[in-house]
Amino acid sequence: ITPPSATTTTTTSLADIPSSTIYGNFNAAHSVLSLNYKRVVTPNRVTLGAELSCNPFDLKTAEVVLGAEFRLSRSKVHMCVNDKGKIQSTVEAKLGMGQGTPSLQFAAELDHWNDAMKFGYGINIES
Repeated sequence: ITPPSATTTTTTSLADIPSSTIYGNFNAAHSVLSLNYKRVVTPNRVTLGAELSCNPFDLKTAEVVLGAEFRLSRSKVHMCVNDKGKIQSTVEAKLGMGQGTPSLQFAAELDHWNDAMKFGYGINIES
């Protein structure tokens, strides 16, 4: 038996617990079935996801997308890859510490299927 003074208690809020979400959708007008999976690995830091879209009557049109989001103290990185080898990525970095500071964005896309590459950049100044 452990005396009451020697016991330790740990409190964990629901926001600190990793979670998973699975959901599906069927669009009858376009005959598209979509299944999605989202995994919060580290709350407010790392999130992973997957999507499967297909026509249930013609499985040759199926598409798979895998993605990830990483949040750091003043920046975010998003990336995804689909079944045809297209890789997309964005990086957003805040240039200051205060509220309403400008942020710099970079975006890139590499499409192996069509042998195409794209790159973009932008700056966002909030008032």
